[in-house]
Amino acid sequence: MIEYRNVCKSYGKKQIVKDLSFQIPDGQFVVLIGPSGCGKTTTLKMLNRLIEMDSGEIFINGKNIMSMNPEKLRSSIGYVIQQIGLFPNMTVEENICVVPKLLKWDKEKCRNRVHELLELVNMPYEEYAHKYPSEMSGGQQQRIGVLRALAAEPPIILMDEPFGALDPITRDSLQDEIKLLQNRLKKTVIFVTHDMDEALRLADCVIFMDEGEVLQMDTPEGILRAPANDQVREFVGKHVHNFTQSMLCSDLMKTKVIKATEDRKTLECVSLMNRYEIDSLVIVDEKDNYRGVLTIDAINQRGKAGNAIRELVTTDVPTVTVETPAKTAFDILTERHAEYVLVLTDAGKVAGIITKTSMSRALASFVWGDPA
Repeated sequence: MIEYRNVCKSYGKKQIVKDLSFQIPDGQFVVLIGPSGCGKTTTLKMLNRLIEMDSGEIFINGKNIMSMNPEKLRSSIGYVIQQIGLFPNMTVEENICVVPKLLKWDKEKCRNRVHELLELVNMPYEEYAHKYPSEMSGGQQQRIGVLRALAAEPPIILMDEPFGALDPITRDSLQDEIKLLQNRLKKTVIFVTHDMDEALRLADCVIFMDEGEVLQMDTPEGILRAPANDQVREFVGKHVHNFTQSMLCSDLMKTKVIKATEDRKTLECVSLMNRYEIDSLVIVDEKDNYRGVLTIDAINQRGKAGNAIRELVTTDVPTVTVETPAKTAFDILTERHAEYVLVLTDAGKVAGIITKTSMSRALASFVWGDPA
């Protein structure tokens, strides 16, 4: 548990953070968002004492951070910044191991940790461990920056606009990866951004700040469904501008769908699910026509090794077409409590998938309004 109690910070006569009080439970992905100069980065940096507060208290698991040695505190909190900050004269392995070496880890433990971390982001040790930052793309460098923050297994990770300087495609990919890592490793992440789309995509909880104060602290759906005031409403509306009443399912769907043919064997399908870290597969026939969905539960309950999965396939999954209004898909997700909706072409082939996110109902009500 992280707790801010009446925290204040000023520079000269300008008060940057005003009487800030909130709590963050363990394992949450919390996003600080607001216009430039609202105090979000100062709020972040006061937690690891890169900036000292003027008054108030901050506690980590009940312990006041002012009673802790600053260097020891920082070594227990991962930190990722937009500028990445890799040491150019160090290899990937050396960069990742900066904090573990400060903590006196031995060489074998460090090497094993680098192997483990590089595997998490699909960067093979043999290919990347001995490269220098200049030999990698911006996205690869930022992945190493994230791994360095995770290296000493800190329970808390601070991220200050880490993807802001990257191109949109790389940024999307890294957003997916960091959320996957956080879900897997159960770290508490505090993430600063000025991009509402990024906040809604990543956060369990959004803290909206302006002029050093918290205007609203809520889930993404809470922010979208009931903005605290006109300022929050305007900021949200400006950054969710892509969602309009004219949108179709084809505008929202993800086109990457993991599919398997109905003649595949049980263990093949289990292996495919493991590889992509999913719990169901979309099943098609030999002509790529949609046949249904195979779930891991069906395999566990009725599957037999060596048998084809044809008899395990269910059609009890909602589908829409590429021309279906997007609001219809959102209504299906919320009313049926479905995890996702499959999007089919008029010819019955799988075109994409619309997933259930934490903001599905809220985004629908925000864009189309509550039903009369």
